[in-house]
Amino acid sequence: MGFAPEVFAAMTPAEFCYAWLGWAHREERIARQAWERERWSVWVLTSLQLDRKDRRPMCEMFPLPWENVPSREIHEPTMQERMERATEMKRCIRK
Repeated sequence: MGFAPEVFAAMTPAEFCYAWLGWAHREERIARQAWERERWSVWVLTSLQLDRKDRRPMCEMFPLPWENVPSREIHEPTMQERMERATEMKRCIRK
């Protein structure tokens, strides 16, 4: 965090917690910015090589974990499908 030893020694635990939270937030922002720059450059280079019909938005091609990208709808299996899957798994078990 870059404190001089005498500054660190003079801090209360609460002051240290607030300083650490601010430092961690700053480091996270720096990391996110680096990832977003890298994603942009990869997206540009990828888009240059794709046909226009195959190009997708950057957030769709290369989603980042902190983005709220609407995910595709997850198929919830029916009871019949679950029973069939369980039967398949039972057949794989050797006694």
